[in-house]
Amino acid sequence: MRKIKQFLFVTMLLSGMIYSSCKKSSSSDSSTTTVAGVGEYIGSVVVHSKTDTMLTYFLSKNYNRITGSLELYTSDDIDFAKYLANLKSVTGSVQLYKIRNSDLSFLSNVTKITGDLQISACPNLTSLSGLYKLDTLTTGLIIENNPKIKDLQGLGHVLTMMNLTITNNAALQSLVGLNSLSSITGNISIGENPILTSVNGLVSLETVTSNILMYNNPQQLNLYGLNSLKGITGNLTLSGLPSLTDITALSLLDDTIASIVISGCNHLTDLNGLNNLPKISKDLRLVNCNELINLQGLTKIDTIGGTIELSKLPAFRSFAGPTALKGIRKDLRIEECNALTSLEGLTKLDSINGSLVLDDNLSLTNLKGIDKLKVVRGNVEILNNENLVSLDGMDNITTISGNLDVYYNPKLTSYCAIKSLTLTKFAYIGFNGYSPTLTQIKAGSCSK
Repeated sequence: MRKIKQFLFVTMLLSGMIYSSCKKSSSSDSSTTTVAGVGEYIGSVVVHSKTDTMLTYFLSKNYNRITGSLELYTSDDIDFAKYLANLKSVTGSVQLYKIRNSDLSFLSNVTKITGDLQISACPNLTSLSGLYKLDTLTTGLIIENNPKIKDLQGLGHVLTMMNLTITNNAALQSLVGLNSLSSITGNISIGENPILTSVNGLVSLETVTSNILMYNNPQQLNLYGLNSLKGITGNLTLSGLPSLTDITALSLLDDTIASIVISGCNHLTDLNGLNNLPKISKDLRLVNCNELINLQGLTKIDTIGGTIELSKLPAFRSFAGPTALKGIRKDLRIEECNALTSLEGLTKLDSINGSLVLDDNLSLTNLKGIDKLKVVRGNVEILNNENLVSLDGMDNITTISGNLDVYYNPKLTSYCAIKSLTLTKFAYIGFNGYSPTLTQIKAGSCSK
């Protein structure tokens, strides 16, 4: 009798486990099943050649939206309009590569793309015409390596997107077509477009949440088109724009910007256009700009939150412009600015939290202009300035928290401006016109 009871107990236990397992499996299956709506294709529509049957299937089922991506990667002659005439939305990206179409009329009923619209290496495409119903482009627009595209006509209803990338389009003349675009919630990157002269077409753009990068557009003359821009939260980088003459289109910028980096802009003479900018929270870097004369345009900025780097600016003559600048939170680096004779213009600068570096400035004769500078919390490096004769201008610097390095200035003979200097670390003075020790300078042997 006891064995019969044990057998019944085991049997009931196993039955419960089997029932529980089956119940759990059923629940799991139902939670992962996605039911397509009427007209909805779930998955990606990918076409590599005209032998693919995906488009025929799509048409036969009368689908009008894709929950996935649309990827057309073929140069085969395919009548996409025949198969996609009913398509209204893509919950994912649309990627077009090497298609032979001259326009995008085969997407004429599409109103929404919630991923990227990427158009690459399409040999006959001249614009984006055909997208006249598209009003939602969530992630971004990527136009790259299209040899015949001239403008971006066709996106007139799109108000916002995350990223805008326009790269290496040999015939692109303007960005006309983006006239309704009011905000970019990510980045703008426009580069390697050999005949692009301006970015007109962005006339309604008011905010860019991250960065603007414009690079290697050899014919770009200005930033016209950004005349409504009020804020750039990230960095403004202008690089390899040898024809750029001014940035006055940025005159409405009135909010803090992270960094400004300008390099290889050989016809830019000043920074007029940044006159309403209140603060640069990180760096200001100006490099390899052959005709930059001064910093006119930075009239409201009182603090640079990072480094000021001025390098290889052969025409740079003065610091005229930043008349309100009081503090630099990292370094002030001035290198190979061969027209600069003094530091006149930095009349309110009273602190540098990093280093002060003056290296290889051919015409620099003294340091007048920083008369209110009291503290340098890094090093002071004065090196290879061929015509520097005195340190006049450093008279009010009471503290240098790092080292003082003064080397290879063959005409430097006067150090009297640093007689009262308190130096936290070490002074290295040598190979100048006169090279006394700091002790000798303090004792009165400060010039020769």
